[in-house]
Amino acid sequence: MDPVSLGISMAATAAGGIISGIGQADSANAQASAYRYKSGVALLNKQINEQNANWATQAGDIQAEESGMKSRQDIGETKVVQAASGFDVNSGTNEKVREDQSTIAQFNQNVIRWDAAKTSYGYETKAVMDTAESNLDQMAATDVEKAGKIEMFGSFLNAAGSVGSKWMQGKSIGMV
Repeated sequence: MDPVSLGISMAATAAGGIISGIGQADSANAQASAYRYKSGVALLNKQINEQNANWATQAGDIQAEESGMKSRQDIGETKVVQAASGFDVNSGTNEKVREDQSTIAQFNQNVIRWDAAKTSYGYETKAVMDTAESNLDQMAATDVEKAGKIEMFGSFLNAAGSVGSKWMQGKSIGMV
């Protein structure tokens, strides 16, 4: 190998190592950006799920209140019908019927609130998972950036080693 070829080979090896290192760093930065974007989406999903949890609780409270109002109206209508029958509405079976209606109404309200609480809990659980996903994406972004820097410097060192090896080969045969 003549000195010109050796010089060209060494320059090409050095340039290739530099370009490879820069490409690895750029690739790592792009991956890190993608992870940060995913992290941002996860945080938005967390906010949405927290809001949905609040809405589910509020909706359950409203539905339970509406159910209670309807039940009280039904109990009042029952009392009117009982009174129209000429019976004593404040004792015996008539009073027991309305007590049972009231017990069932309270049970129904509790079921409505329980269902809303389960729905809300599902949203809250998803919000916690979204937070964890965001944290993992942030860690992945940091790790990818670190790995990209290590790969970049590895490429630089590899290229420097190859150039040095070519230099030593040329020197050993008297070309340098």
